Amino acid sequence: MTEKKSLQAWYNEGRFTYDQKAVINKFGVNDYYPKYTLQDLRKLWYWNDILLRNAYKLEKSFGDQPVYQMNFFSAWWNNNLIIVISGEDVYLAKLIVYEMPHREMNEIFEVFSVGLGTLYEVKNKTSEWIEKLKEDNPILCGICTMKLNVIYFDDYNSPAFPVSYGYENEKIKRIEVDFNSARWNPDAHFKPLDIAMVFNNEWVHACVYLGWDRDNNEYKVCHARYDSSLNKDLVRIESWEKFLFGVITPYQRKIIRYHPVIAFKKTDEIIKHIAKCVEGEENYYSRSNLKKGPFRIRSYGNYENSNNCENFTNRCVLGLDFSELNERKKDASSRARELNIQENLGKTNYQLDKLTSYIPWTTINKIKEHRRSSGYENFEIMRDGIKMDACIEVQPKTNIFKRYG
Repeated sequence: MTEKKSLQAWYNEGRFTYDQKAVINKFGVNDYYPKYTLQDLRKLWYWNDILLRNAYKLEKSFGDQPVYQMNFFSAWWNNNLIIVISGEDVYLAKLIVYEMPHREMNEIFEVFSVGLGTLYEVKNKTSEWIEKLKEDNPILCGICTMKLNVIYFDDYNSPAFPVSYGYENEKIKRIEVDFNSARWNPDAHFKPLDIAMVFNNEWVHACVYLGWDRDNNEYKVCHARYDSSLNKDLVRIESWEKFLFGVITPYQRKIIRYHPVIAFKKTDEIIKHIAKCVEGEENYYSRSNLKKGPFRIRSYGNYENSNNCENFTNRCVLGLDFSELNERKKDASSRARELNIQENLGKTNYQLDKLTSYIPWTTINKIKEHRRSSGYENFEIMRDGIKMDACIEVQPKTNIFKRYG
């Protein structure tokens, strides 16, 4: 069992400096009681730097409201989560989601409104929210709205082009990456199972990034595409280089990463559905009986019946059956829409499960191997020797969201 001691006892052993102990005190940890694991206390010290660095977002979100309680915890999809309870007469609970920088990827820091009520109501709900965030579909935990706001942009040079998700915060983060760097080293810019979209000024293509193929010394993606030589629609695992073919032009070009900040689906479920689309390709593009086929055939003349590369990535990664490109082509005046996440997830996952009557283990294992080769098999991320799966509840003594003081 992990040893627990008071903060002062750990300090006396030389585990913290005086300044580090003062930081931990700021979070409401008494010097002499109760007792904590060293890992739990280190997490507070580590988080202080993150909170100060993102103080502008926190001040905008919380204002001058006193912080009553902070629950630091981990889930299978992220080791760095906090539910914060703030307020006086009426109390507000918010979820902070943080992902540390990795390779060429910047840190991600988002704040989501959770609930509102009396202190008793919000405190009692906290443990329930935490448990739901650890389930297979964290996006359905009930602490965030079940609607996904999809906002479209026409301006190619807009920092939000072609689509963003959310108004004040993003459940799916849109990140434009350096084209030339990502072209040669996508592993530095994408995590396996991220959605990648490539644009020039006339053309767009989307895929699910899979990672490094050690056997063939190439980066792998899975995408839905049309093969003119075969006159056939395909769902294939192919190289990143082949995916980019056709978009490397002298014209404007960009690569965009879409990364769920709150997970929509369990990792194993995403991988299974990608594999089912690959091995159940004929069913995915069912031509014999469209009414019985799970997905409608792609038709360039009728966008309502589209089944393009964006539909594929959104179905597999998010469990949502829509295409940004075709939504706009159907209704050019539309600038936004709402998707019911719960309804979409249930229906789409059921349809993907039906593509094959068996579990395609060979393809699943290949996808998992690509992910492992890119360094994502073990989700625990270490930094400065701190294991980030610590869980601790504290009551801060000061407004810890102020940049100074």
